[in-house]
Amino acid sequence: MVHRSSPFEGLSPREIMRREQEEATRQPAWLPTGTQTVGPYFHFGMVERGDVPLIRGDNLPPGQRIRLTGAVLDGAGAPINDALLEIWQADGRGRFHTERAEPDFDGFGRFATDADGAFTIDTLKPGVSDDALPAAPHLDVHLFARGVLHTLFTRIYFDDEHNQHDPLLAQVPEERRDTLIARRSTTSSEDVVTYHFNFYMQGAAETVFLIEQE
Repeated sequence: MVHRSSPFEGLSPREIMRREQEEATRQPAWLPTGTQTVGPYFHFGMVERGDVPLIRGDNLPPGQRIRLTGAVLDGAGAPINDALLEIWQADGRGRFHTERAEPDFDGFGRFATDADGAFTIDTLKPGVSDDALPAAPHLDVHLFARGVLHTLFTRIYFDDEHNQHDPLLAQVPEERRDTLIARRSTTSSEDVVTYHFNFYMQGAAETVFLIEQE
C-alpha cells in the first residue's frame, strides 16, 4: 500500500489554519446559478391522458351549449404549451353533480393546452340555483403549469350576465374584474354560444387568482 502524506503533515494547527485561509482566497468566486422554472410539467403522472370532456354524450340536462376558446400565456405574452385546466361547474339549472347523476354531464372536465397554448372547452352554460347565494354563472378553474408549485384557482364569468350581483366578484378591485370575464364572440350561433378568455400568468393583464378557503 502506498502511503500518501498530507500536505499539512508536521505543521502546527495555527500554520494549517493560515494555509487553508490562503488557499480559500485563491479559489474562484462562486457564481449564481442560472434561473430555471420547475418542470417541465410531468404529463406521465396523469391518470387519464388527453382531455376529459365536460359533454360526453347527448343525454344532457337542460341548458345552453357553449364553447369557450382561449390560451394560457406568460408575462411576455408567449404561449404556455403544457398547461392543464380542470373545470368544475354547475349545470344549466345551477346544480352540482357530486354523485354523477347525469352520465353525459357531471360538471367536471380536464383540458390541456396545445403547442400554441390554446384550449377549447365545450360545455353547458352554468345556471344559478334558486336556493343558492346570488352568484353569477361561472366556471371554477384549477390551473396547472410548469413553474407553478401550487395549483392556481380562479373563476371565469360571462360578459352577458348580471355579474354585478356576484359576491365574490365584488371583492375584486373594479379595474381587475375584466381579467375574470369571458367575452361573447360574434361567431356565436343559436345552437352554440362562443366565448373567448385568456389566462395571463403575469404582467399588467395578469389574471386574478383566488385563495381557496379550507
